[in-house]
Amino acid sequence: MNYYVFIEKIVQIKVTRLEEELKHIIEGISQGLLYLQKYSRLKIIHKDLKANNILLDENMNAEIYDFGMARIGYMSPKYAMEGICSTKSDVYSFGVLLLEIICGRKNNSFYDVGRPLT
Repeated sequence: MNYYVFIEKIVQIKVTRLEEELKHIIEGISQGLLYLQKYSRLKIIHKDLKANNILLDENMNAEIYDFGMARIGYMSPKYAMEGICSTKSDVYSFGVLLLEIICGRKNNSFYDVGRPLT
């Protein structure tokens, strides 16, 4: 019995630590996006915010990079249909990225439209 209680406690600690790291990463991404859109001398729209474009340093600090063309699964509907891009497009992509982080699954919903992300 002690063994199972001990193991459960270790698992609980690891899950709590993982949750804290994920929260730290999410905060870093949101702060980076806020800087690009509000505090930078030039208002920058990333257009391709996704997990592959977030670098993590040794302290799990997130940095946004690769300012390129948007990909279908992360592109806001307005940008995809009308070609109109704004800071709202990055907010949409950030929401998709949050869902991926929270669910622990990559966004492949654009391949199978009927399949939900969760």
